[in-house]
Amino acid sequence: MAKKDGNMMSKLVLSIGIILAVIMGIGAAMEMSWANQPILVFLLIVIGALIGFKNITTGEVSGFLMGTIALILATAVANLTAIDKIIPKVGTFVQASLANFIVVIGVAAVIVSFRAVYGLAK
Repeated sequence: MAKKDGNMMSKLVLSIGIILAVIMGIGAAMEMSWANQPILVFLLIVIGALIGFKNITTGEVSGFLMGTIALILATAVANLTAIDKIIPKVGTFVQASLANFIVVIGVAAVIVSFRAVYGLAK
């Protein structure tokens, strides 16, 4: 039962991170000043740390890190704000949401990487 509760908590934390990233993306697309408040970014960092410490098992490390690298590279290369020329604000929303989600996943990736290196050095 404890494993199931822990898995449910991990899914909840990840879901909160995604929802917060999307809400902040909406705020950025609407040019709201609250969308980039340091407390919200700090909350994304804390959520990423929780995911990195609790959500990724040793068997999932390589897949998680490869997915993180792919997401970061794809977001860096894609000019999603160009979508704004076709549908106003949609590209800005997608770009900002992904940037906020990368904060969550990036922090988790750093922690998972450190855990993997520590495990290898042990």
